[in-house]
Amino acid sequence: MDKMNQSRRAVFRAAIATGCVLCVPAALAADATTKNTKPAAGDASPQVKKTPQAAVQYQTKPKGEQKCALCMHFISESGTCKVVEGKISPEGWCTLWAKKA
Repeated sequence: MDKMNQSRRAVFRAAIATGCVLCVPAALAADATTKNTKPAAGDASPQVKKTPQAAVQYQTKPKGEQKCALCMHFISESGTCKVVEGKISPEGWCTLWAKKA
């Protein structure tokens, strides 16, 4: 019985060692990639891939009362959007429109 317990312990230790060998480098690699994607010193937000205008049916006219100037994603200072690429009209609209809080 004692030999059986020792064998189980050996298998258990080997499994833990194998897990560490596989997981630790992956965790370190993931940490290294997140460090490389931090925003630059003057950049207030991390780079986000924006959606093309055609994919969200962007139009330069409002849809009823919904328009970019009243959307939470619109950045009025630069005439851009947080989620849609390109120049955005304050009178425009797209399917990602969300009322500004």
